[in-house]
Amino acid sequence: MQTQEQKEFIQNAIEQVKLHGILKYLPDGKLTHAPFSLSPYTMTESVFEEMAELTAPFSELMIRVSRSPDFLAHHLEPIAAIDTFLKMLLDCRSREVTQNRQLLVQRNDFFIANEKHYTDKQNSHPAEKTPEGAVMRQVELNTVSASFPFLITRLNQLHKNLFEQNKLPEVIQNNPLDAVVDAFAHAVQNYGISDSVMLVVVQPDEKNIFDQLGLEQHMWVKYKIATVRKTLTEIHTDGKLRQGHLVVDDKTVAVTYYRAGYTPDDFPAQEAFKGRQLIEASSTIQVPDLAMQLSGMKKIQQVLTKQEYLSDFVSEEISGRFLQTFAKMHTLDEIINTPEGDVSAAEWLSKHPDDYVLKPQREGGGNNYFGSDILKLLPVIKKEEQKAYILMEKIQAVPHYSLQVVNGQAETLNCVSEIGRFGICFAENGEVKNNRDAGYLVRTKAINVNEGGVCAGFACLNTIAGFDSE
Repeated sequence: MQTQEQKEFIQNAIEQVKLHGILKYLPDGKLTHAPFSLSPYTMTESVFEEMAELTAPFSELMIRVSRSPDFLAHHLEPIAAIDTFLKMLLDCRSREVTQNRQLLVQRNDFFIANEKHYTDKQNSHPAEKTPEGAVMRQVELNTVSASFPFLITRLNQLHKNLFEQNKLPEVIQNNPLDAVVDAFAHAVQNYGISDSVMLVVVQPDEKNIFDQLGLEQHMWVKYKIATVRKTLTEIHTDGKLRQGHLVVDDKTVAVTYYRAGYTPDDFPAQEAFKGRQLIEASSTIQVPDLAMQLSGMKKIQQVLTKQEYLSDFVSEEISGRFLQTFAKMHTLDEIINTPEGDVSAAEWLSKHPDDYVLKPQREGGGNNYFGSDILKLLPVIKKEEQKAYILMEKIQAVPHYSLQVVNGQAETLNCVSEIGRFGICFAENGEVKNNRDAGYLVRTKAINVNEGGVCAGFACLNTIAGFDSE
């Protein structure tokens, strides 16, 4: 039962969130605040620093993977034979190399998990231990549409204001918005054509538009760089090539920033496919380019959990640190070692569905299978389709209580929090010129919720408070 004082605090926070532009649209078109937490997440300083230190090496890994076309083709083309969306992306590849500059804006997501869950002999990687007896486990690295730099920066400011009023604990300073906008501005300026713009590739009915508009507005205020918003279909209709440059609405596009293009729904007709091909045929700096988007596929994540592949791209020291963060991942047709002997991953999954997450080659949330849904899906998957799915050990995150505010209603729930680190990396001809960690994102959700999308209503935006004692 909330006291009157607590109710007033929550209601005031809701109005402040709206004032800060932390907003989203509901499916019925109504405007509301984005889900947020009033319980900043606490973690140990050593884990916080380790996550930040690994951002730049992970970004460099993705640059190297994206510039290895034979590696990508070897692992993805067999899946494309049965996955029409992946095949379509591969078909967008241009034989002519038109872009020698890459800008990666990524977000690397982790859970803090219970150590004892990973002392089982099934676990093939040593744990990155913290003084609190926990391990950090990578969920995924997002190479396309790494969202929320604007919303999380604004929430950090709000939480800071509430701390100064003695209503919340102190939170760690966080401003990925400036870092991302600075990187975009540098790329536009590096392109070398005055009055060029940034093209934002969007979905037709974007629910997370305020995170995008906030970033675009900051680009204009800070650098006077204009942005143009278009769907892939509109790019086909309104765009053209002029001496190798992408021109949209008669404006030269220096940077193309994808906040769409990672789901089949973004390609409703052939015109959208042609829009993506037009971008690929131009010299615009893509964020990310197609090779980088392909490098973020679940299959590539799974392959890179194997040291024999990972060591081709990073040093032995970095490889060891990466491996300490990886959860176990398999293909369904893979033979794995279990306490019951060597069995196929699919057979093992059918007996232990609650211990794993089944993932198709999709981004954007809401695509994964858990528990009973896995058991329903497994008999339907044909043998030749098994390679299109990735089996990932379910990460048992450390629970905590959090005051969650969704659609004007507040409730204290037993939750888990996913911590993302934003990374920015600019490279020319594969040579890294600038590579940095750019801040954090926390998404807190009820412990019984599987998916983690904020604008989909599954999770709440959050910040990080002062550290737990070491």
